[in-house]
Amino acid sequence: VDPDADLHKMLVKMLESEDETMIFDMNTLVEEMGDYYLKELLCRRLSEIDSDNLEYRNRLAVAVLKQGRYREAEELFRPFLEVIKSALGEAHSHTLTSMSNLTMAVQEQGR
Repeated sequence: VDPDADLHKMLVKMLESEDETMIFDMNTLVEEMGDYYLKELLCRRLSEIDSDNLEYRNRLAVAVLKQGRYREAEELFRPFLEVIKSALGEAHSHTLTSMSNLTMAVQEQGR
């Protein structure tokens, strides 16, 4: 039995699932494992299920940032930051964390 084939089938099934809780829990697990590519895939699926969920959008941007794709991370963080800033205010801790993440993405590009 090819264990990779079973894992591949399970991953495909998970990414096709509508079970938001299961996908979110798996996302948390793979983040703890440091697998940001798989985290990105799961975040993209979560965002498809609930495109208005700010946490999913932020998690996606962080996953892209952690993979060193700074330009793409910046493009994800900018609109997210505007939404969260207007929703929570400029002094909220989530807004400040998002500003810091955006700053990191920009600095890593040498700007």
